[in-house]
Amino acid sequence: MKEKHSTRLCIAYAAGPGDIVKTFSYWQKGNDDPHQVSTTYSAMFFDACRSLNARGIAISSCPRKDRIVTDRFHVENLPKNPQANAIAFHKEQVSYVLRVADFAKKQGADFLILSEATGYFFPLLWAIPSRMKLIPTLHCNLKSRFRPLSAAQKLIQFMNAMFFIRKASAIMSVSPSVTEQIEGMTYAMASPVHRFYQLYRRKYFECINPPIHHNKPFNILFVGRMETDKGIFDLLQIARDLREKGHTDIVINLCGGGSEETGLRMAASAYGIEETFRIHGFCRQDEMLEHINNSHAFIVPTRTTFEEGYNKALVEGLLSGRPVITSIVCAYPHLEELNSGIILVPPDETEGYREAIERLAYDSAFYAEKQNGTQRGMEPFFDPACSWQAVLERIITNIRKHG
Repeated sequence: MKEKHSTRLCIAYAAGPGDIVKTFSYWQKGNDDPHQVSTTYSAMFFDACRSLNARGIAISSCPRKDRIVTDRFHVENLPKNPQANAIAFHKEQVSYVLRVADFAKKQGADFLILSEATGYFFPLLWAIPSRMKLIPTLHCNLKSRFRPLSAAQKLIQFMNAMFFIRKASAIMSVSPSVTEQIEGMTYAMASPVHRFYQLYRRKYFECINPPIHHNKPFNILFVGRMETDKGIFDLLQIARDLREKGHTDIVINLCGGGSEETGLRMAASAYGIEETFRIHGFCRQDEMLEHINNSHAFIVPTRTTFEEGYNKALVEGLLSGRPVITSIVCAYPHLEELNSGIILVPPDETEGYREAIERLAYDSAFYAEKQNGTQRGMEPFFDPACSWQAVLERIITNIRKHG
């Protein structure tokens, strides 16, 4: 017999663009999502609902429309409408978050957990009943650290800040960089900000062998979306420069999909560098672990045009015992100070990345120094008590207890 909505705690989660229906189907069978190396946030949400004996409503904007409904869960991929121009984009950022909130309200949700990828927060200043508690979960920086904001962006930031101050019962943050932005834009007047860590299962990394520096070729690994903002065309230029200098024993491997993948493949073919610039496309978990196992170092060349509060590839490289070449776009100072496996170079400049690759490849003492420092400060990423799920459960339990 189904319980009425009013008799059981109900938690709604707006999860961003991932395919949560597929993840839920794996979770129902007791399996991890084979497309990810880390534990997915949606799987942790399902676990949290089970732990708290709650009904779960999970919505994503994944373009593949689908849903699964059980006695305890409603899980749905609810795509956003097409956005042909900037005006349509801003309109959808508002209307989509209102659609999700309205659905949560109709389902009798007591809590709404809202990722920043869902849309703008500020419409919820007026659209949510007072009984529903709002908890934003933030996985990216909310404003640029490198470029001035437009007038429209400043207005959106101001309105979102009002949401954090007036409506958020608590805030979840993936990194100190995100936390600093929230505290800065709200003048530290928002509800408490709770740090969480992406959760990884130790077993996946125990099967990865330590890198052997003298093995050739020297494999550099990029993991991420095939988009210009992620620095993929910078990597193409770096590969060309390495070949021009005669470094044919250095190979850049790229894993991931995206809108620019075809263009990148065509460019690599036109330059004739496919042997040292290998595009593997989207990889399943087992394929990804194999590429990590064969790698010597990771590279994360995200450009200043994209705001990252947290980069999974950077963390996964360090957890794998591989030095990581990146810039301050991704390596927020707190992590860089803590972990000596990171090599920082100036952002948006291919020369710095190329020189770091060459030094790692040809200076064995430098490589050993960086490789030996990769594990420092990484234990929280294996600790379930520091995970998104644990932080969410503590927040909900505390709010229910104290109001």
